[in-house]
Amino acid sequence: MKLKLKIKPNKPYKPLKNMRIIAWIQKHSDFDKDVRQIFQFFKGQIKISKLSKFLRYYIVSSENPAIILSLFSSIQDLIPEIYFNMENFVDKGDVENI
Repeated sequence: MKLKLKIKPNKPYKPLKNMRIIAWIQKHSDFDKDVRQIFQFFKGQIKISKLSKFLRYYIVSSENPAIILSLFSSIQDLIPEIYFNMENFVDKGDVENI
């Protein structure tokens, strides 16, 4: 799963004023349910682009940059939970017997 933050100007002719943050979140089957729950939590505060179906990314933007950073950090917290709570984990005793 890839996560990207992009900073772009709202108006191309004034690049240093009114910058916005856009989060690109790669679609991944292991994280789909959890990512949708996070989107539901931020419902009304974020916009998800229609291009996301074509690019296999969720392209998320908001008027408030703090919302995007909070959403981004919430999704980063999901990654260790899913991979470390897998049912097929190796026990310490199994490693010693090998």
